[in-house]
Amino acid sequence: MRLQRIQYRLWQLWRAVTGRVSVAERRFVATQLTVAEQPLFARLPRYDQRHALDVVQLLQREGSTTPALIGMVLLHDIGKVSDTGRPLGLGWYGVIVLTQQLLPAVYTWLLTHYEPVQRHAQHEQRSVTMARMAGARIDVCMLLQDVADGVDSPVLRVFAEADDRC
Repeated sequence: MRLQRIQYRLWQLWRAVTGRVSVAERRFVATQLTVAEQPLFARLPRYDQRHALDVVQLLQREGSTTPALIGMVLLHDIGKVSDTGRPLGLGWYGVIVLTQQLLPAVYTWLLTHYEPVQRHAQHEQRSVTMARMAGARIDVCMLLQDVADGVDSPVLRVFAEADDRC
């Protein structure tokens, strides 16, 4: 099972490195996010934009979308971007995933010493704060807060499953 998870994470890395966001997808984002929300999505690195769009597309195929859910999905990883606009690099993603899975004691040590690891660990609440500060829709902020709080609801279970699959 652990080997399958690592293989899956390697596939995700490949997707992040090679993934693109088309003009049509950028237009789609512009129709789904408000003028206040669009700069948040634009701050995400291409690989996080690609991931968010993949999650939205999976949810759409499975018939599980509302405007608030789409907005939340497009913005759910904005907290991984630093306050100065620095994205969480792919190398850090690799270190975080591998140490969480294989070396939890090392992950704990990294968490106390490295800002990117701390940012990743706090990204859900950071996403809420950033969305609120930008003037995002209340229903989007509420869903982001529910994710950060670990609320168990049918909508968030569907989101979490899609997020894990993309």
